[in-house]
Amino acid sequence: MITPNIRYYARMEDCTGNGKTPKYVITAQASYFPPMENIVGRDGKVSMYLQVSKDSGSKKDNAPAMKLQAKDSLNFTGLKDYFVDGKLSGFAYGYPLAAKAYSSKQKSNPFYEYKDDGYLFIIHQDKNANTAPEQIRPTIIELIVLEGAKVLISSYCKQLMMGGFDEAIKSLRDQAK
Repeated sequence: MITPNIRYYARMEDCTGNGKTPKYVITAQASYFPPMENIVGRDGKVSMYLQVSKDSGSKKDNAPAMKLQAKDSLNFTGLKDYFVDGKLSGFAYGYPLAAKAYSSKQKSNPFYEYKDDGYLFIIHQDKNANTAPEQIRPTIIELIVLEGAKVLISSYCKQLMMGGFDEAIKSLRDQAK
């Protein structure tokens, strides 16, 4: 399998604090992904919320159990294979919304131009946390954007799990600022 071009890398860290919905903020990134500029919050940072998908378990949509939601209620992506056989997998994949607009207010989708890209996620958890919810909630989520990889993104996720991207990810982590 040909490895696609890695367009962007981001490291998102848990900044939930006392909130109930897990919130992640980008603390390091490598490369530049233009639509991310459109989801910068008032604090000058890109934040996303990890939420249970409303359509989770729906057979008609094959909706993933979890999703990341960005500024202005933009569903950044669903996290497919976040759970495998009822357990957290440590990996997930997704892709941008393919519509030009979203919500009932028809807000412009900043990721529409990149609708053929695919997203890979590496999910890190604190296995030494004191409570089960703290152990389950990710401490860090790494995002890797693959150019034009939407149609094969599930295969790329399997490749990621088997170490196929290890060298590239190490390099991206080293470059990330």
